[in-house]
Amino acid sequence: MKIAVIGLGGTGSAALRFLAQSGHNAVGYEQFHIGHAHGSSHGESRIIRYTYPDVLYTQMMSDSYKLWFDLEKEAEEELFIRCGGLYFGDKNDRDVLATEQALIDSNLPYERLNAEQVKEKHPAFHLYPHEIAIFQKDSGFLRATRCVEANVRLAKKYGAIVHENTKVQEVYTRDNKTFVRSNSGEEEYDRVIVTAGPWMSSLFKSLDLPLVTTRQQIVYLNINDHNEYFQANGTFPVWIDSTDNLYGFPNDGQITGIKLAYHHCGEVISDLGAERAPVDESYIEEIRGYAKKRFPNLGSDVTYSQTCVYTNTPNADFIIDRVPNQSNVFLVSGCSGHGFKFTVLLGKIISMMATDDNGYKRDLSRFKISNFL
Repeated sequence: MKIAVIGLGGTGSAALRFLAQSGHNAVGYEQFHIGHAHGSSHGESRIIRYTYPDVLYTQMMSDSYKLWFDLEKEAEEELFIRCGGLYFGDKNDRDVLATEQALIDSNLPYERLNAEQVKEKHPAFHLYPHEIAIFQKDSGFLRATRCVEANVRLAKKYGAIVHENTKVQEVYTRDNKTFVRSNSGEEEYDRVIVTAGPWMSSLFKSLDLPLVTTRQQIVYLNINDHNEYFQANGTFPVWIDSTDNLYGFPNDGQITGIKLAYHHCGEVISDLGAERAPVDESYIEEIRGYAKKRFPNLGSDVTYSQTCVYTNTPNADFIIDRVPNQSNVFLVSGCSGHGFKFTVLLGKIISMMATDDNGYKRDLSRFKISNFL
């Protein structure tokens, strides 16, 4: 089949690769260059983890891990840094307890640690006596931009055509035929997959999808002393503070310092075409304040900062479905700031749906468009 993929970030680049690998005539559209920093699929690090307070996501991560390993092997490039992960918070935090239960239900190994045990194993961290941590050894981080570039490189190897700097204006169906109209012309396709992230609503205005795009901020702080405490060798794992809603990474080997960020949604972006403001000074001060209490060996100097975009659904579930009234059009959206680790699987799932392959057996009914309208 001749299949278009619109938006070549994490999910779209994976879908394009799977389609081309399966022998389809796959054509990708990207309004910017591959690996751009305008959306959500760029940067040196995105957390990968089994630890979810939701057993379906934990199970889907089992499927995702296999596909990431396959991509890394196929690309002959290090894309996944396994350094372990800490998920911590108040001992009565519902998400921490639910995460532990999801690991038990999924028969995945983990350790439950108290504050003293965390300090012994991971000396950069300071937890309080009322806090507990779940350590899972298979967590780590993905090199996001490189993952996207690897998918596209391999897709081209398998025969895919990629149109960079090509903005799609419309996907429409007429007389049972489906067309993609872009700034380079109009093309007919058997099937179309749309993974356009924050630009999804502009392509499907009639659906009135409940997607909210927000400006997110990340900050790297310098290491003051004990550099060895912050290395990605298991000493400093990726981490999530469930109670205070922050997350962070070890030294990623590319950018000086340690990356920290709040997970909560930032200000709503009303104009995706406008230049995004740099990281707020008030946000930097909040990060410094948190780091001071949690990581005594970190400094307060900002070594790097950046903004990105979340595309959020009301409940942070993904949307994975066929488009109503356009039976040949399929979409994935609403990764809600936690989706990059799933993108290789989401690309696989949507490529299977678009080619009438019913081989993925998990129940994805909660991700149907009808649940969000």
